[in-house]
Amino acid sequence: MQPKFVNRFQRSFEVEQELYRYLHLLSPAIITCYIILGVVLITDIILILVSGLVYAYMAVFAMCIIVLFILFFRYFSAIQAGKARFAEDTNNKGTVTVTATLTDEALISEASDREDPIEVVYSHFKKVFVTQHYYMLQTNEKMVYVFKKGAFSVGNEEEFLPYLQQVIERNKQKVR
Repeated sequence: MQPKFVNRFQRSFEVEQELYRYLHLLSPAIITCYIILGVVLITDIILILVSGLVYAYMAVFAMCIIVLFILFFRYFSAIQAGKARFAEDTNNKGTVTVTATLTDEALISEASDREDPIEVVYSHFKKVFVTQHYYMLQTNEKMVYVFKKGAFSVGNEEEFLPYLQQVIERNKQKVR
């Protein structure tokens, strides 16, 4: 099995922060929620100004604020839980050396806090998303494997994302 891409970096809690930020604040589903809430809020404010029924529409306004509060609360709760879990996983060392290798058939993930590598075949790749510093590959099992931008020792980084997207698209076509 010849490696196509090899990515090696020191994983710290920064990875989890970026993942949670994406999942809880910046993912397309959450952005859609923000847009819907924004439209509801604007419509509600217009109705308050036009109809003068302040008390009737204040409940809707309050509900939108509560939903936004819940979204942000979930994010901050996930960060706190993630910090505790990361500290436990790394025995409070703060960093873990991760090596992710893509071969022709699978992803092999090795980490300094695990004895055995994890192998994930291409057919389990579900989605890839890009954050500020990382490429994050999600599998059918809801696991996320991380590749740091600029940390490729084998393979051309410009070809990495298109390659993963091609593999995922092939997986979607097999399901149909």
